[in-house]
Amino acid sequence: MPVTRRKFLLSTAAASAATGLSGTFATASEDEAPRSVRDANWRSRALPKAPNIVIAVLDDVGFSDLGCYGSELDTSCFDSLAEAGIRFNNFHVTALCSPTRACLLTGRNAHAVGVGNIAEWGRADHDSYKGWIRQDAVTLPEALRELGYRTSACGKWHLSMLHDQNGTGPFDHWPTGRGFDKWYGFHGSAVDHFHPEMFENTTAAYPDKSDNYHLSEDLVDRSIQYIKNHLVSSSDRPFFHFLSFGATHFPLHVPDDYLQRRRGDYDMGWDVIREARFRRQKEIGIIPPETRLAPRNPTGTPWAGLTEDQQRYAARGQEVYAAFLEHTDDQLQRLVDFLKAEGQFDDTIFLLLSDNGATYGGGLVGLTDVRRSAYLGEEPFAEVLANIDLLGTEASQCEYAEGWAQASNTPLKWYKADTFEGGIRAPLIVSWPNGDIPAGEIRDQYHHAIDVLPTLLNMINEDMPDKVDGQTPLSIQGESFAYALDHAEAPTTKKVQYFETLGDRAIWADGWKAVTRHRSGTSFDEDVWELYHASEDFSETNELSEQYPDKLKELVEIWRVEAERYGVLPLEDDTLKLYQNSVPQPRATYVFYPGMIRLDRLSAPDIYEFNSQMSARVTLRDNRANGVILASGDSGGGYEWFMRDGYVHFVYVYTRNAIYRARSQRRVAKGEHVLGVRIVKTGASQGRCTLLLDDDSIGELALDEMWPIYFANSGLRCGENRHAPISREYEPPFVFDQELHRVIVDVDI
Repeated sequence: MPVTRRKFLLSTAAASAATGLSGTFATASEDEAPRSVRDANWRSRALPKAPNIVIAVLDDVGFSDLGCYGSELDTSCFDSLAEAGIRFNNFHVTALCSPTRACLLTGRNAHAVGVGNIAEWGRADHDSYKGWIRQDAVTLPEALRELGYRTSACGKWHLSMLHDQNGTGPFDHWPTGRGFDKWYGFHGSAVDHFHPEMFENTTAAYPDKSDNYHLSEDLVDRSIQYIKNHLVSSSDRPFFHFLSFGATHFPLHVPDDYLQRRRGDYDMGWDVIREARFRRQKEIGIIPPETRLAPRNPTGTPWAGLTEDQQRYAARGQEVYAAFLEHTDDQLQRLVDFLKAEGQFDDTIFLLLSDNGATYGGGLVGLTDVRRSAYLGEEPFAEVLANIDLLGTEASQCEYAEGWAQASNTPLKWYKADTFEGGIRAPLIVSWPNGDIPAGEIRDQYHHAIDVLPTLLNMINEDMPDKVDGQTPLSIQGESFAYALDHAEAPTTKKVQYFETLGDRAIWADGWKAVTRHRSGTSFDEDVWELYHASEDFSETNELSEQYPDKLKELVEIWRVEAERYGVLPLEDDTLKLYQNSVPQPRATYVFYPGMIRLDRLSAPDIYEFNSQMSARVTLRDNRANGVILASGDSGGGYEWFMRDGYVHFVYVYTRNAIYRARSQRRVAKGEHVLGVRIVKTGASQGRCTLLLDDDSIGELALDEMWPIYFANSGLRCGENRHAPISREYEPPFVFDQELHRVIVDVDI
C-alpha cells in the first residue's frame, strides 16, 4: 500500500491549506480581560518551599501503549510514576505535535496563540497559523521564571518557523526566547536518533557519537547535567525542567541491544494484541467496564489478510517500536533515579504525557524509509523484505504498519491528525509524593492540554502574574484540573473544548461530542458530522446523529462559535502546497565556508529543479588531499563531494539501493585549484554530472533519478561531515585536511 504525500505529511505532523469554510477572522479572545486561574476546589498545600516541576512529553505514543494503560510492554518507570500518582483516562490533546506543545506551554488554545498548525509550515497570511507563539501569550517557563523558578528544557521544540531554525537568528521564538534559561535539543519532527541536528541555546551542537550514541540517552544525560548545575548554583530556588523526547516519532531508532528484546512477541498480529490490551484495560480499570472496542478503521486490514512474508515484516516493525518505547522508559528511569538520589523527587511535581495519538503513516506492513515512499514512490516489497534486518538501525528511517497504530490507540478509533479519540485522547500521569495526592488512582474528568498550566499554578499556590517582562498576559483559556487530584468523584468543571486539525473538526460540550473527518480536496460543506454521548461512550462506537439531530446541530453551532472566537477560520487542507511553500525561495548564488554552521535541509541549494554548478577554491600542499568539501542529506537520500587520497569523488544517494558514484580520472596536483561539480538537467528528475578541475572535465556521471529538495532529512555542511553518514566511504567527520577557502554554488534559476 503506497504512502501518499498527504499521509506522510500527516504522520510527520505536517500542515493544512486550501480555502473552505469562511468566517470572521479573530486571532484570540482579545476582548476578554485577564482572569485568575485559581481553582476553588483545590486544597492548597502548606509548602515550606515551592516544588520543582518536571514535564516529560512522549511523541506519537498511543493511549494504550504504556503498561499502566493496558499494554504488554515493560514500561516500569512510567508505571511506577502511575503507582505513586494519578492516571487520567479522559485527558485530551490536539492531534498534532506543535499545537499540543503550544497548548501545554501557554494554557491557551493553539489557534489563539498562533500555532493552529505544524510550526515549520506557518502562514504569513493568518495570525492563527504563523507557527510560533504570539508574544503576549506568556508561556509556562516565562510565568514560572517570574515566580522565582529556574527553567531548562531538553529535546523537541517544534515552535519556531523554518526560516528561524538555522542558528543565525532571530531567536525570539526559540526556547531561550520564550522563558527557558537553557535548552538542548532540536527544532522539528522526524529526528534521526543516531544523527540528530542539535542545538544548545542558540548555537549548533555536535554530540559525541563515538560510543553507541542515541538521542534519548543524550537528552536525559543533559537533563541530569542541567539539574546538577541548578543544585550547585541555585539550590535555594525551585526548578522547572521540560523534557520532550523525539521517541517514538518515526524514524524508529533503537540501540542494538534493545532490538532483540521483543523478537517473536508480535507474530500473532495486531488483532490479537488489540484484543489483549482491551481486556487488560478493563482489568486494571483504565477504561470503563461498559466500553466497547471500536471496530477496525475502514483503512485498516485484518492481520489474516497479510501474506506470511508481509506478516513477518510487519511484526518486526512493531518489535522495533516496542523496543523504542521501552528504551525511552529506561532513560526516564535514569532521570527519576537521579532525582531520588539527590533528594529531589518527592518534592517534584512530575507530569508524563503524549502529544497525540499513534500515527498511521506506515501503510499496510510498515516502511523501511518513510520519506522515500512519500516522495519517490512505493518501496518494492521484495526490497523491503530484503532489508528487514535494517529496521531500527541507523540504516533505516522506518515506521510501523497502520494496524499497529490502531492497536496503540486501543480501544479507540482513528489516529494522529484525526479529531476522533484515537488522535486526541492521551495518557497523562501526575506524580508528587510530597503533595499529599492519592497514589495509584485513576481520574476520569474531561480535560485538555490547555488545562495543564493553570493546574500547575494552583499546585504551587500561585496565579498567573499580572505582568511578565512588562506586558500583560493574554488571558488563560484553560481550566485547572487540580481539583480532581483531591476529589475523585468531582464532576468535570470544563464545559467546552473545540478541536481542529487539517480540516478535521470536533467539539466536546457537557459530555457530548460532535466530530467530522475531512477528506482533503473536498468541500468542507460536504463533511458529515457524527454525534456521540462521550460521557457514556468512551470509544465512540454508538453514533447518535439520527436519534438526536437537534443536539448535533447545537454542537456544530458551538464549534463554529468557538472557531470564530479563537481564529480557526477559514479552514484549509492542501498539505502538499503548504509543505512546498515552506521551502525558502532559491537564490542564484550560495557561498559556504568550512567550519560554518550547518544549513537547514530546506535552505540548501535546489539542484533538482535547476541546473547548477558547485565551485570550490582550494590550496593543496600535496596530491593526497582528503576530506569533505560539501555534504547534504544522509544515507537514505543525499549527496556529497569529497577528496580521498587526492582523487575527487561525488556520490549521489537516490535511495539506499540506488547510489550514483563518480571519481576523478586522476589525482589533483598540489597548488591552487578550482574544483567543480556541474549538474545539467536532462529530464524532469534526471541530470548529468561533470567533475571539473580548473574548468577541465575529469569525470562524468549520469544521474538517472534525482530527488526534490524537501526529500532530504538532514542539512548541508561544508569542509567536514560531523552529522549523518551519506556515502559511508570514509570515517566521519573527515575534515578537509588542506586549505578549503570557500564553496560557491550557482543555481540557474
